[in-house]
Amino acid sequence: MNARSETATTKVTPPPLPTARSIKHFTLQGQLGAGGMGVVYRGYDTRLHRPVAIKLLPSELTAELEGKQRFLQEARAAARISHPAVAQIFDADEEGGVTFIVMELVEGKTINQLIQSGELDLLGTIDIGIQVAEGLAKAHELSIVHRDIKPANVMRTSDGHAKILDFGLAKLVDLQGGQGPGGTQRLHPEQLAQTKSGIIIGTPAYMSPEQVRGATIDFRTDIFALGVLLFEMATGRSPFRRENDVDAFHAAAYEETPAMNSIRPHIPHELQRIVSRCLQKRPEDRYPNARLLAEDLRRMRRDTEAELVHKTSWQQRAREAWEELRHLPPSRYAWYGLGLAGLILALYLSLARIGLGTAVLLGLGCLFVYRHIRNRPHRVQELFVRRASRIPEVRLIAFQQNQFNVVVDRPVAQMYGRLNQYLLACNRKRYSGQPMTLSVLHELTPDQFNKLLASPGVQYVREQLVEKSKSVR
Repeated sequence: MNARSETATTKVTPPPLPTARSIKHFTLQGQLGAGGMGVVYRGYDTRLHRPVAIKLLPSELTAELEGKQRFLQEARAAARISHPAVAQIFDADEEGGVTFIVMELVEGKTINQLIQSGELDLLGTIDIGIQVAEGLAKAHELSIVHRDIKPANVMRTSDGHAKILDFGLAKLVDLQGGQGPGGTQRLHPEQLAQTKSGIIIGTPAYMSPEQVRGATIDFRTDIFALGVLLFEMATGRSPFRRENDVDAFHAAAYEETPAMNSIRPHIPHELQRIVSRCLQKRPEDRYPNARLLAEDLRRMRRDTEAELVHKTSWQQRAREAWEELRHLPPSRYAWYGLGLAGLILALYLSLARIGLGTAVLLGLGCLFVYRHIRNRPHRVQELFVRRASRIPEVRLIAFQQNQFNVVVDRPVAQMYGRLNQYLLACNRKRYSGQPMTLSVLHELTPDQFNKLLASPGVQYVREQLVEKSKSVR
């Protein structure tokens, strides 16, 4: 579990470590991480016999009784959040001068680690975005704003589930402060001032413009931060990260957000639209709540997986069959002639015994089975191409000597898994013959790519590449 959840402008004294390396009935087993808001340890709950994560809070945050009570109030409020995408809070208390919070121990990788290692593809980005948006929606319904959504505060578990961390440090929305547009609850500037001086709750490159300006904030602050998270997962780059915090604050509050396609050209237009709406400078121009954002992302996910290839008309198939017959070798005509003669003989003999109607039905059945078996390898090949071409990172698909060569923009672990799943499913549908194989290519030189593009086995080329090729000519 990662503990870096905020940026400190001044040095914060680390919390004292209990000499017995235990707090109440929780045993500390080793440090997991540290940040301005405390140090996180792997722990063990000796009562319920389960592993936990324990965050020890700096004394600067909890030295005063008022600050300590406010923290405990916020942690208890966050403990009410029960959602698969939110790391559960189990306990929050103080003992021996040490204030601590006990949380669910999440095993996996932070989104920051996934971005740096290139393990996220576009569909994986959308999946995480949906889960985080649904987790935020649940928290917002309980009047809780996270205020620090960023790659280091979201983890993906080993089984692929997203988990939002550090909700125990969220600010409880003042329900007496009134409602904002769309039924959202507002958090007033004086509540921001309650935070201890020298510590910024939030990270500059992920803070909303209203956070930077010290204006009223509501749930749409988290929507802005989720938009930044989606932008970075899809492109590998944060839109507002700068050399220093001052420039990052200015970029988030005033500078125009760069287009995602200017960084990675294969980003679908619909994702660009969704992220752009999240990153509007004025809160009223963003999604009014996280549930609507999750619905838009889920709809885009379905559209991305939908069947996009239209069925071939019978006229087109007839023309293709005629063209195929015209270019057959002479030996093939002889075999077809013998097959036709055998069929006629079989029909003649059967008519005398079983009647014309039964013979016609039998002939049509045999023809259907023959055609189905004959076209099966070609059909499963088309099925793979249709599925693989929906992955935005795929640039080109060629089929040569029973092997698919798939050219991609970048090597992404999730994408390899998807392609191999598609291939396995297609091979299972084959009646006979050797199974098809797969080769994923991502570091081709321009000459190698052009050679593959000119090969007779090309099955799919990304639309932008076709347009670029035409413009070059």
